[in-house]
Amino acid sequence: MCEDKYFLDEADEVIFTNVNLIMADGILYDRQLRVNGGVISALETAGTENSADRGSLRVIDGGGLYLAPGFVDQHCHGGGGEDFMENPRIATAHHLRHGTTSVMATFTIRPTMKQMRDGISRIADLHFSNDPLAAAVAGIHMEGPFLSPHFGASSDWSVAPDVEMALEFQRLARGMRSIWSVAPELPDCFEVCRALRTGGEKYLPRFLVGHSDAAHEEIMAFVPLGLACATHCTNATGRKIEPTRFGGTREFGVDETVWLTDAISAEVIPDYYGVHVRPLMLQLILKIKSDERVIIVTDSSGSSCGVPDFVPAEFNTEELDVSFNDRAELAGSKLTMDRAARNMRRHTGASLVSIFRMAALNPARFIGIDDTVGSIEVGKRANLILVDEDLYVHGIWLDGCEVAHPGGCV
Repeated sequence: MCEDKYFLDEADEVIFTNVNLIMADGILYDRQLRVNGGVISALETAGTENSADRGSLRVIDGGGLYLAPGFVDQHCHGGGGEDFMENPRIATAHHLRHGTTSVMATFTIRPTMKQMRDGISRIADLHFSNDPLAAAVAGIHMEGPFLSPHFGASSDWSVAPDVEMALEFQRLARGMRSIWSVAPELPDCFEVCRALRTGGEKYLPRFLVGHSDAAHEEIMAFVPLGLACATHCTNATGRKIEPTRFGGTREFGVDETVWLTDAISAEVIPDYYGVHVRPLMLQLILKIKSDERVIIVTDSSGSSCGVPDFVPAEFNTEELDVSFNDRAELAGSKLTMDRAARNMRRHTGASLVSIFRMAALNPARFIGIDDTVGSIEVGKRANLILVDEDLYVHGIWLDGCEVAHPGGCV
């Protein structure tokens, strides 16, 4: 697996010593962790015998840093200058080298059906290949095309819900795990989601409400079909009744429905300046939903079109990690998950344990892969990252194989 420029040497058995383990419910200090065959095999007290029973052994001294589960990004359009729809390998490698060991390669609406079909096929080709990077591609996030034409940077290319089109896209995904962002208020959207759930796939798709102004009742009707998350909360969302019925009052919309409903988690994009979600809004969402129902995402795009004139002059462009399209509209980000996690911690004061719940375990649960990734547990894949107190990444392992990362040999 490791014969690739993105990976370093591997060993049959790896032992991490002198590390603090970030678990789902706390931190275990001064421990060591053992990996066999790419799987976590033991959590041990410091100083446990290091001799291997078989094969080669590699001992890694963590230097007192934190060993945590690899990030899981369920909403990522691209990276490294490439979209997943065009070059999924480059996009996957870019985010893997920043600690994302599981990514849902995210669909980007294109003007033509051929472009959309080809994009899905390219992602599936990588996912089902023998490429060592395929292990980091957890599935596909279909953010569209069944979105409201009134919300979001890709609204011009939104498509009216169509059962046959949805089933064709599902077939092109060839059995990958999938999550779909949809606008429940659109005619026939319910029929599309029901058809996707009854299409005979091994992994039932789950849904997010996004790019929508659906009413509370419209959203709740989709919960039995598997709607359990909101796409980039407070972005591209509206209210069914606008302007308000009574002057000086506020109607109840998509975001409020998400905040009220325990069954629906909230994606957030924590960029440096709070462009997508204001820092106080992040604090409010975290207070309402708790760290068990917030999911950190990047919504990263492969490229962007520069910094528009309306961006405040006091913003340092080196820190500006959001993207704009050629119409000067906010269109995703330049984030990687390590940077998003740092921003979230800076804006909210969340603990390291909470950050990794929101950036690893919660998305893994929503996607349906928490039996193998998302937390440090014996029997789970050794998808691990070594971080310091400020969430800078010092090491990355995918299935126990060390990844070359910035500051390493890349």
